[in-house]
This record gives sequence, C-alpha cells and structure tokens, in this order.
Amino acid sequence: MAYLVSSMQRFWRRWPAILMVAAGYVLVAKLSYHVMGMETSVLPIWPPAGYSQGILLITGATLAPGITLGSLIQTLTSPDHTWHRDSLAAFNNTLQPLVGLYLLRRVKFANPLRRVKDVGAFIGLGAVVPATLSATLGVTYFYLVGLVSRDFFSTAWFNWWIGNVTGVVVITALMVTWRQGIQRCRNFSFPPFIALWGVVLISLSWFLFCDPWNQLQPPYPLYIVFPIVIWAALRLGPQGATLGTAMVTLIATWGITQGQGPFIIATGDSARAVLSLQAYICVLAFTVLILASVVAEREQAQLDLQGEKEKSEQLLLNILPLPIANRLKQGRNTIADHFAEVTVLFADIVEFTQLSETLSPQDLVALLNDVFSQFDQLAERHRLEKIKTIGDAYMVVGGIPYARDDHAQAVANMALDMQVVAQAFGDRTGQAFRLRIGINTGPVVAGVIGTKKFIYDLWGDTVNTASRMESMGIADHIQVTETTYTYLRNTHNLELRGEVWVKGKGNMLTYLLRSKRSVTAAQSI
Repeated sequence: MAYLVSSMQRFWRRWPAILMVAAGYVLVAKLSYHVMGMETSVLPIWPPAGYSQGILLITGATLAPGITLGSLIQTLTSPDHTWHRDSLAAFNNTLQPLVGLYLLRRVKFANPLRRVKDVGAFIGLGAVVPATLSATLGVTYFYLVGLVSRDFFSTAWFNWWIGNVTGVVVITALMVTWRQGIQRCRNFSFPPFIALWGVVLISLSWFLFCDPWNQLQPPYPLYIVFPIVIWAALRLGPQGATLGTAMVTLIATWGITQGQGPFIIATGDSARAVLSLQAYICVLAFTVLILASVVAEREQAQLDLQGEKEKSEQLLLNILPLPIANRLKQGRNTIADHFAEVTVLFADIVEFTQLSETLSPQDLVALLNDVFSQFDQLAERHRLEKIKTIGDAYMVVGGIPYARDDHAQAVANMALDMQVVAQAFGDRTGQAFRLRIGINTGPVVAGVIGTKKFIYDLWGDTVNTASRMESMGIADHIQVTETTYTYLRNTHNLELRGEVWVKGKGNMLTYLLRSKRSVTAAQSI
C-alpha cells in the first residue's frame, strides 16, 4: 500500500512536466504543418519525431506520457480524425522514442555526441531503427484501412521513414548537444566571430535555397555551405555542427515550401525535391557530426594525456625536488651535488616495536601515515626537504636543493613543531607517542643513484652524526651537536647536556633544544 501511494505521489509530481512536454509536442507539430506552409503528408523533416526523441534522451522515459498526450491532442484537433487512427498515432509516436532510448542506453550512449561511437549509435539506433519501426507500423495501418495502395506502399514507407530520420538527426542532435553547449560558446575566444559565422551561413543558405533574385543556374553550388558548417564543427564541436545543420535545414525547407531553390528548379516536382533535400540534410548532418566527434575525441585525448602527465609530474615531485626532477627529465643520468652547510634532522618513535605489537598491521600503517603526513605538512611550511622515512624514522634537511642562511633555524623550528604534533596525537588517540630527535649541521653530498626506485638521498659524516644524535638522544627531547648549537644560540633556547659517547666519533659535546626565543630577546643578545 505504501509503495502504491508513493508511486501515485511521484506520478502526480510529474504532471506539470508531462503537460509541458505535451504542449511542446503540439506546438512543434502545428508549426511543422502551418509555419512551413505545407498541408501535405510529406515534409522534408518531421520535427515531432526529433522533439520526442530529444525529450526522452534528456529526461528519461518518465515523461513519455507527455509525448502520448501531445500526439492525442494534435490528432484530435486535426480534421478527418478517427479514434483508432488517433490511438495508433499516439502509440506509434511514443513507441519510436522509447525504442530509441532503450537501444541507446543498451550501448551506453552519451548525449553530447563527443565520441565517434556515440554518433554511430545515435544515427543507427536512435534514428534509423526506431524510424523503421514507426514507418512500418504506420504505413501498414494506412494500407490495411485502404488509405495507401499496394503500389504506393514503398513510396509512402520511405517518405515516412526518411522524414523521421532527418527529424531525429537534426532536432534531437541539436537538443542533446546544446543542453551542454552554452558554456562552450561562452569559453570561445572571440564570441563576435560566432555571430559573424551565423550571419554568413544564413546569408549563403538563403541565397542558395531560397534564390530570392532567381539567379541560380546549373550547376548549383549545393556544397557552398559545407565549409561554413565544417568550421563550426571544428571550432565549436558537436554544438556548432548541430546548430549549423539546423540552420541550413530550416532555410532549405522553407525554400521548398515556397517553391524556390535548386531542388525545385532541378526536379520540377515537389515530392522529388523533398527527397533530394532529405538526402542533402542526411549527408550534411552525418558528415559534420562525425567530423566534430573525431575532433572532440582528439581534444579529450589531449586533455586526458595532459592530466596523466600532470599526475606523473606530481608523483615525480613527491619523490624528488623540482630542480633534480628537471635534470633527470633532461637526461642527466648522474646527479651529485656538494652542499657546504646544511642541517639534517632525524626523528624516531620511542618504543615503536612495543607499540607495533599492540596494533594490527592496518592500524599501524594508518598511524604512521597520519603522523608522517602531518610532518610532511610541517616540512612544506618550513620550506624544508623531506628525504625519506625508514620504518618509524623520519629524515628531513634544510639548505637543499636551494641554499639558505637560516637552514638551522628552520630545522629547529620544525623539530619543536614535531613535538607539538606528537603530544597532540597522543592526547587525541590515547596512544603513548613519544619522539626522539637528533640534529646536526655540516657539509653533505646529495644526489640520485640507481635507475629503478631511486630516491634523492644524502651522504657524509654530517648525516651519520645526525643519526647518532637521534639514536643516542633522550625521549621527548631534541639533541643537537655543538656545531648546530653555534647556529641556534642567538635564536633558540638550548641547554647543555654535556659529553655523550657517540659510536665512531667518541665523546661529543651536545645540547638539548628547548624552545624558540622571542624576537626581542634574540635581538638583545
């Protein structure tokens, strides 16, 4: 019961849209007969077929009742109508776009017609196949009730079929592409040129198909408008192609309804002129739509390639500093630079082994990712170069790849911020999270080695000593060498720890970094 009530509510909410679709169908059908000035059953294009297919491709099958209602209103307000003819017309006019919608959805059709396969599917499954079904059903009915003779059956069928095909190819294509086409024209570099294009196309089409001065003589320049429409297809994409085709079709159709233009002059018969125009419209529409889709696919491929290139560039910059990455891209296989003064920081999580035993592998990786990501942000804020992480150890350096005078101060400030991050993380998660940090200053060699899984790394006694400062340090403290102390003593508060035995170095005088001095205090020294 609840489902039935919900379905009824959705149905009634759709009624305003259904009525609008029905009104649009009636308006398009009336204009197709009266504005064009033709009261015959043969029209160069049948716009209601294109309108119906466009509506369903844009909105889906939920508004199909609007097509049915509009068709009924159209036939009921026309002379010589009967209930069975009106019912069949409403069914047939609704069935055609529903079949087109179903077939196109089966092949994952994309409305903007920006792929060659979409254009092919649109022409074959959206225009040709549904029009074949509609023409067969409609003309068979007229044959059975005696309104079409056996001799005229094939002619009537073809006229019905080609009218629906051209209606879909011109009207539906215009609707589905221009639903998203306004923005493209806004982005075009010179909008006044689009207006000039429209004026030129309309003028040429009017001269060719309406022949206002009766100047046309064989051979007729039928393809004089092709370059103009092709330009729109190349520069504006499917939107320009469909707009140009629609403009040419409208003016050419008007010319035939007025008994003017090369098709009337050449054939002397309105029916044959209509067939010639329909063939002309199909050739023009197919040509520019396919051309526009080829260009659009190429543009999309270029955009995708550019996007992938940017991703690759970003990945490379996540591994290497920008100048090093640029040198590698230039083909330099060996990169090694000497820096006379840099400051190296090593940080390590205290009792990490015990911590890892209490966490699952997923939780452990998530913890490291959370903390080290915050450290990466600190390195970026202080304009330092992260070198690598090794397990639970984190290494960063100041003064490379660009030399700077305040490399020691920047690294010291980051070390203090890392302690704040560690404390906040422990308070937030309830995990015992303590850092041991060591810092040293001196010369290093920096470079890239290897050809696979390479990294930008540092070598030298300065790096080894910084690592010893961390491993021989105190939990929750920042230990620095005497060399680093000389760089920081005027800008930071440090405490003498005393001599510490360091493997490979013997006894070394070390200091503990406490805090950053205020600007006033630093200037008074």
